[in-house]
Amino acid sequence: MAYQNAIWDFDGTLYDTYPVMLKALVAVYQQQQVPVDQNALYKAIKQTSIKKVLQALADQTGTAFATLDQQYHQLEAKTQIAPQPYPGAAAILERVSQTGRNFLMTHRDTAAQKYLAEHHLDQYFTEIVTSQNGFARKPAPDSLNYLCDRYQLDKAKTVMIGDRALDIEAGINAGLQTVYFDVDRLPITVQPTVTITDLSMLIDYFNK
Repeated sequence: MAYQNAIWDFDGTLYDTYPVMLKALVAVYQQQQVPVDQNALYKAIKQTSIKKVLQALADQTGTAFATLDQQYHQLEAKTQIAPQPYPGAAAILERVSQTGRNFLMTHRDTAAQKYLAEHHLDQYFTEIVTSQNGFARKPAPDSLNYLCDRYQLDKAKTVMIGDRALDIEAGINAGLQTVYFDVDRLPITVQPTVTITDLSMLIDYFNK
């Protein structure tokens, strides 16, 4: 089936930002003097979320979640200097823009738009939804339903593309098609419409 529109996650889907995110998170653990296995931590944030990992750390240490969350975001913003898009990102964004529309739905703030602009990729997006829009976090479908309603998107031809189960769950909850970008070969319990390991694999799904 040929798809028309794409709603993209940002971190770990379009941009390879996780190495720096992990580094910032490890630093928070170190500040709390809690030993951590980096490989296990990476899997945890990919299979759940950084928010859940920080909440578990808060429960373990007694430090307020808000304090840990602020520490993490300050460290991540300071060290996430020049994130790079994954290979094939520009090509698939251009292809989608020829058949329909690209949208971004990210839990990150407006830094996502800044990173896209640095690689001239912002031109391919009809709308960028960030944490500052105030929608409920994925897997809640609110932000996806908003985009579908505002732009009259055909849900049968619109895909939610992400690298975590919560992206796929959000897409399913909104009645969309879903693409799991399994860049780390990590199993998820939810069933996507399509699974890919390289963004170039999406090209054939967006025929002109």
